[in-house]
Amino acid sequence: SAAADTVMGISHNIACPCECPMVLEDCHMSCGMEWKDMIGKRLMAGAGKDEIEGYFFKRFGKESMLTPLQRIHGKWYQITRGGYPISDIALFIALVFVWSGVLYLILNGVTDFLKKRKTT
Repeated sequence: SAAADTVMGISHNIACPCECPMVLEDCHMSCGMEWKDMIGKRLMAGAGKDEIEGYFFKRFGKESMLTPLQRIHGKWYQITRGGYPISDIALFIALVFVWSGVLYLILNGVTDFLKKRKTT
């Protein structure tokens, strides 16, 4: 994730103004680029992250602020349109399998421990 005091860092928390469900950080359409340009101009004028997000909230309403569900939808949209690196998808799937295996081993160990404890 980009530093909070950069255009990408601030656009990470703002919804894209286009019809697409993208996160502003990931959008490369003209409307998204305009908003990123506004963020850049405000940063160059000395505004901070909270001040810029407050500006977007006041000017464009709560729809401009990204919710966790919108972030998931935006990332899913990006994946299904082929705009997401396959290595990131593979890494995510591998992590899901690893954590599932770890969780299985932990739960299996706990149940074995409880069974042994019960019989003694």
